[in-house]
This record gives sequence, structure tokens and C-alpha cells, in this order.
Amino acid sequence: MKIISIIIKDLKIILSDKKALAIMIVMPIVLTTILSMALKGSFISGEDNNIKTVNIAIVKLYDENMDSQMFKTALNNNIISQGMGDKTLKELIDSGNSINPEEMIFEDFLNSKEVSEIINYRLEKEEKAMELLNNGEVSAVLLFPDKFIYDMKINLLTPFRNNVEIKVITHPDRNIDGQIVKSVIEAYSNAMSSIIIGKNVIIESVMANNISYDSISNMEDTMEKMNKLIKDINVNIDNVVVEGKKNISSADYYAVAMMTMFILFAAGQGGRMLLEEKDNLTYQRMIVAGTSSLGILCGKLITIFLIAIFQIVTMIIFSHYALKVQWGNLNSVILISLSAAFSVAGLGTFIGAISYKAGNYKIANIFESAIIQCMALLGGSFFPIEVLPKIMQNLSFLSINGIALRSYLKVLIGSGTKDVINNIFILNIIGLLFSILAIIVLNRKEGYNAKYNKTTDIKA
Repeated sequence: MKIISIIIKDLKIILSDKKALAIMIVMPIVLTTILSMALKGSFISGEDNNIKTVNIAIVKLYDENMDSQMFKTALNNNIISQGMGDKTLKELIDSGNSINPEEMIFEDFLNSKEVSEIINYRLEKEEKAMELLNNGEVSAVLLFPDKFIYDMKINLLTPFRNNVEIKVITHPDRNIDGQIVKSVIEAYSNAMSSIIIGKNVIIESVMANNISYDSISNMEDTMEKMNKLIKDINVNIDNVVVEGKKNISSADYYAVAMMTMFILFAAGQGGRMLLEEKDNLTYQRMIVAGTSSLGILCGKLITIFLIAIFQIVTMIIFSHYALKVQWGNLNSVILISLSAAFSVAGLGTFIGAISYKAGNYKIANIFESAIIQCMALLGGSFFPIEVLPKIMQNLSFLSINGIALRSYLKVLIGSGTKDVINNIFILNIIGLLFSILAIIVLNRKEGYNAKYNKTTDIKA
């Protein structure tokens, strides 16, 4: 009952502190809303030289020889060749032999100096490519469709347009890499669109007037450009679910990132409570009243735990209804939340014990002003971990919020409890270790001062 009284008292004090509530509840809501809107659809940031090379696999679902023969046959079809003179038809057939869509894409585009610095590709069979994607060895798979060469030649050399869709399958865990692939391909395709339109106008003029290519002064230049372009491709990023998983949106990411960051402030608030009890002489009174130091510490731990849970529940409810974040498996979310809150509570009690021993609030202040910021950076609360330098990525395990963030994100993309059980275990171990350290630190302090404090209060 004494511990419950301590918890109720501490909760009343914290919940009546408007500044503390603004930091722990209002700030994460505001920042999540702003960041999710500002970075909607993309997490790419920084200069070009900060973008790492993205590994992708390319799958050819077409037969080049069969497609080329199909194109020659199609040119003799009355529908396509209608209105063309003999020389025009011959020129188209010759151009069809000289224009190689594969060379345009693989040599002129993907192997170009600029693109190869960003995208590194490998040719694979479809089954192998999907295996590489699921294993995380590549960040995306490009599927070139059946009859790709045929459709490309139709689009390049005739006024007709066949739908050509390159399907880009991205892994949910490599969302940034997927956005890079999308941006590069779309930028290239858009840059070529004006030339494609010009080509179609010229060919349609040839057909309408039944004149030869020799009468079109810029046709040779146009066809030469066609050898270097990928045109008229409807590049579509198909957010295909990989093994039941979905991609992470900016709202999803920053709802988790801000929540896991700001629960650390609950530890900061908890880090002051023991010393405040001492300064107000309530700690000594509780000791004299028969409450053990372990009981007092347990009350602080539970208080911090409940505050962190309150923050988590508030953020989950807000993000779900206001930002349409789908948090995934409820059981997994509950387990992660309880573990993250316990981890933060253990950290908070440890900071509180150190602050009590030191006799000042410097430790708690440093934690809130500096350590939380470092943990937030390393854990991916500011930027996704994968865009950080390698050395910082390797240090991300030092942040409680980083472990919790990765766990929530896995559940968001469709993973089950078994995929995050290791992280849940680590969070609980962290909470337990900090709690034990807090007890050790506080008992050392009490070893000399407990009797003194009791005696002082009795005399008073």
C-alpha cells in the first residue's frame, strides 16, 4: 500500500506539471505531424555524394530473338504498314535491326557513369532474384515484361504505343533504396518524354504524306538519338508485398521515431524524483515511516513505467486516427510497448539513484539535453539508420529507442512476434540491468546516511 501511495503521489505531481506534459505528450504529436507531412513519400535526404550504391536484380521475362522477329512480322501487317511507302517501310525495318532496346537500357543508361554510381545491377532468374530480395542481398528487383523488346521497338519506330511496364519490386526494409531506384528511373524517363513526342510527330508526318525518310532532314538525327534513349516507358513502382509485408510511409516511420524518442524524457523526469524527495525531506520521512529504500525505488520505477505507457498509448491512438498509421499485430505491439516502457523505467531509476547520490540534478539535465539527443540520432529517430554513416549504424545498438524503433517497424511491415522476440528480450534485459544498478547505487548511498537521516528526523 505504501508503494501504491508513492506511485499515486508521483503521478499527480508529473501530470500537474504542464511543461513536462508538453515535452512528453504534445511535442511528439506536433513533430510527428510536421515530419510525416513534410517528408511524405520519401525519406531521401542529403547531397548526391551521400547516396550509397543500391544493389538491384534485373529479371528478363522476354525472349530478345523472338521479340525482334515478331517486330519484323508486325511491320508487314497491313494495320502498321498502311500509308507507308516502300522505302519508308524498308527504312523502318533497317532501323529495327539497328536499334537495340537492351543496349539502350543496360549500356547507355544503367552502365552510364552517373547511374552506375547510384545503382549496381545483376541479371538473375525471377526465382533467384526474389530470394535475394527476401534475404536483403538486393534492395529492389526490376522485372522487364514479356514482349519487352517487341513493345519497345513498336514504341520507338512507329506511331503506335504499346504499354511497357517495368515492375520495380522493393523490399519494405529498404524503403529508401526503393525510393532512390524510383527517382532515378522516373527522372530519366521524364527527361526523354519530349524527344519521344517529337519522334512521333515526325513519323506521323511521314505516314500521312507517304514520303520517304530521305525527305525528312532531321530524321537521321532523331533516329540516332533513339539509340541512346529509353522512351515511352511507364515506370511504375509496384509496392508489391514481400512475404506479407508492406512498405513504411513517412507517417508510419515518424510516428514510431518520435514516440520511441520522447519516452526517454520519462526517464529524465524520473531521474529527478528521488533527489526532489530528498530536497523536500519526504524521502527521509518515508524511511522513518518504515518504507524501505527498495520500496521507494520500486515506486519510482513503476511511476516512470506508467508515464511511458501513457505516452505510447497516446501516440498510437493519435497516429492511428489522425495519420492513418496501421500498427500491425496488436499482441506484438503490446509486448514491445511493455518492454520499451520497462527499459526506460529501469534507465530512469538508475539516473535517479545517481542523481540522489551526487546530490544535484546535473546528471538528469545532461541526460535530457545531450544523451537523449545522441540516443535519438543513433537510434534513427531523426533520420533512418540506413542513411547514417556506417560507424553510426554500428553504434545504433547503444540506444534503447533504436531497439524499440526497429521492433515497431518490423511489426508495421507485417512481421510477427517471433521476428521481434530478440529485441523484446534485449529491452527487458536492459530494464532489469539498470534496475539492479539503481539498487546497488542507492544502497551504497544509504549505507552511511540512512541512520543519520533517520536520527536527524527523529530529533526534528
